[in-house]
Order: sequence, then structure tokens, then C-alpha cells
Amino acid sequence: MEKHYDFKGLWDSPSRCGLRIINRKDGKTLVIVTEIYRQNPGTAITECIAPLAMQILEEKHLSPEELIIIEHAPDLKSKLSFNGETFDLVSFKMDTGRFTNPLWTRLSKEQVDKMMEE
Repeated sequence: MEKHYDFKGLWDSPSRCGLRIINRKDGKTLVIVTEIYRQNPGTAITECIAPLAMQILEEKHLSPEELIIIEHAPDLKSKLSFNGETFDLVSFKMDTGRFTNPLWTRLSKEQVDKMMEE
């Protein structure tokens, strides 16, 4: 089930994204954060993905080792190819207990569906 999730954006600006949390059979937690564009009054999720991931990690009492973050951008129904639906697996480095240096790896919808079933 996806719901809206409020988070602190850049300069603590009130921001909002879609959030879906899936507890996988392997003990890991798959978190899908979705950009909601016009319903987001603040920072885009791409701009503050590391602090957003930390906020979710802390609020849901997860360990970094069990967290899998996917950034989702829905299809904007535009003729421009870069406005299509995308899914990116986001990995981080840990530095003094905080996520840093996000790295995005593009995934297909089928790959995400498979990750949800594991």
C-alpha cells in the first residue's frame, strides 16, 4: 500500500513523497519512494535522497543492512522521453552513521516486481 510521506527537504523545507514499504521474505525491507511532483510542496526526492532514506530508516527502526531503497518517478504522460516512468536502486556509503554519496542504478519495472516478491 502506498501512502504519502512527509519528510524534511533541503533547508528543512516541508516535503512529501509517495512511500511503499515491503517486508521481504529474506528479512530485508524494500522501500519505494515516489516523486509526486505537484503534490510535493518542497524538495524533489532525488535532491535529498540520502537524508530521506535516513529519516525512513530511523522512523521505521531499520538497520542499514536490511534496507533497500528504490526511487520511483511515475510516467508524466509527456511526449518527452525523459518524462517516462523510471525506477532506480539507490545505494549509499555510510559516513559517521549517515548515508552519503548516493549512487543510482536504473532498474526495469520487471526487476522491481521481482524484488518485491523476494
